[in-house]
Amino acid sequence: MKMSIGEKKILFVFGCPNREATVERLYQVAHLIPDPAGKKVVETLADKLDSEGVEKWYRCFFYNMKLEMEAYYRHKAILNRIVGGSMEVDNDEIDED
Repeated sequence: MKMSIGEKKILFVFGCPNREATVERLYQVAHLIPDPAGKKVVETLADKLDSEGVEKWYRCFFYNMKLEMEAYYRHKAILNRIVGGSMEVDNDEIDED
């Protein structure tokens, strides 16, 4: 299954390894979104995950997607530090050996 970066971000925030719980949560979130376009995006993602055969590969996909998104946000933060001119890292230790 192909997912856009936007869909992965939604799944990163609202998803969990349990596919049924994720689908239910996405439908609840879609119900709370006032913007029709945003509601449609979340409902479409919930429909994708609720389709037949997804339960076979969802858990593995979810963990790989979490790793991918964590790397995405880490690289985005590094890029922002480079653009901002500050390469000082808050929590990272630098080994000078």
